[in-house]
Amino acid sequence: MKQITIKLLTSPTCPYCPMAADVVRRYVEKNRDVIAMEIPVNTDEGLKEAVKFGIRGVPALIINDEAVMLGVPRLSDLERIVERLRAS
Repeated sequence: MKQITIKLLTSPTCPYCPMAADVVRRYVEKNRDVIAMEIPVNTDEGLKEAVKFGIRGVPALIINDEAVMLGVPRLSDLERIVERLRAS
């Protein structure tokens, strides 16, 4: 099975980022093989990821460096995208 990595780009001042982090946390609790990390955009790594993927706002999820989701994801949408990437 294909390994899935989710990078959640956040900002300390973002009011929606905790909600996005909660969705990712709930997804990872149900899918223990998924690796998730929160990366603040006010760090060198976070800025580099945002520039690489053309992300101008947070929260943003980068899934396997292939798919980008902006805003607070619905759990069902996250599940659908991850399953599509697993199958590819």
